[in-house]
Amino acid sequence: MEEGLVARLLTAEHEIVVIDETPRFHVGAGKTWIMLGERTYEQVSQSRLALLAPGVRFIEAKVQNIGLSDRTASLGSESLKWNFLVIALGADLNPASVPGLAEPAHTFYTVEGAQRLKLALERFSGGEVAILIPKAPFKCPPAPYEAALLLHQAFERRGIGGKARLSIHTVEGTPMATAGPEMGQYIRGELAQRAIAFFPQRATARVDGTANRVVFNDGSEAQYDLLIAIPPHEAPKLVRDAQLTNQSGWIPVDPLTLQVKQPTDATEVYAVGDVTVVSLPGRYKPDIALSLPKAGVFAEAHGRIAAHQIAARISGRPCGEAFDGKGYCYLETGAKRAVKADGSFFDLPHPVMQKRTPDEAQMRDKLDWVERLLRPAR
Repeated sequence: MEEGLVARLLTAEHEIVVIDETPRFHVGAGKTWIMLGERTYEQVSQSRLALLAPGVRFIEAKVQNIGLSDRTASLGSESLKWNFLVIALGADLNPASVPGLAEPAHTFYTVEGAQRLKLALERFSGGEVAILIPKAPFKCPPAPYEAALLLHQAFERRGIGGKARLSIHTVEGTPMATAGPEMGQYIRGELAQRAIAFFPQRATARVDGTANRVVFNDGSEAQYDLLIAIPPHEAPKLVRDAQLTNQSGWIPVDPLTLQVKQPTDATEVYAVGDVTVVSLPGRYKPDIALSLPKAGVFAEAHGRIAAHQIAARISGRPCGEAFDGKGYCYLETGAKRAVKADGSFFDLPHPVMQKRTPDEAQMRDKLDWVERLLRPAR
């Protein structure tokens, strides 16, 4: 973890404190495995204390307020002073922002949701399975498509492939749009091979749980027997109340240093991961600006850069580390195969993402990656 990196870069006189309301960290990529009954929560999670380097203090608490003027973090019963602050609160899920969505929809975007969906899938014997992406951005852009491919395989294994019909209804114009048209076409091809219907540019108006239907802004509808949704994402209220967000709804940061851009006096505040918006220099279309996708690999890279930036400022030396816009993602295609796509998102004239043919070796790479993220540091 990057807190350990800061600890190694600084002398023992500096205290590093990590605050989180949950005692365990889980790898987001493992939630599809929970959904399918292939892993348990315990198998894709680790104690946060075990992941932190020796000497890093961990407080299990919920931050109630961020004080920028007095440099405090209120935990309710106590208030901590800080000299430098790194905000890594991720994205909150708000299904209630789509009328009617919360009650009938399942999701695998939370651990509890994946566990409930596992039970629903065990009871499912056939019918229409609609995967709904009502709003963007959302974290892990390939996840809904990976879920569709893995559900197709699961239904085939259970002998109900001919009875289950999968469809994806998304507000996106194409899958993983920031990764470019080639990646989008590849995913659409994988869906088509399995007869998974794909409906892009569908803005959701409401969900009618009584009639088991999704109603879209253009008047079209989709019937379902099982509805799986990617709940709308938003920045936590905590950072919105602190006026750290801009018109995008997220915290704007310097793309290279991850220092927050507003308010202007928050010079000792950094933000990393899903809670941020990182503008990209390139575009596929002149009139459509792009932002860095929300993904765990970027959160990890951001944390590393923020650690170097803070350590350099404390020690009074120049920092030679900057975020380079590079990252990767895995897309499982079934049959113990995966494809790893490597992206360079700061490239011009537009981001570049390269992939290989799915195989078992790339799946093993993904498993090794998850194992590394859960490896104890103490």
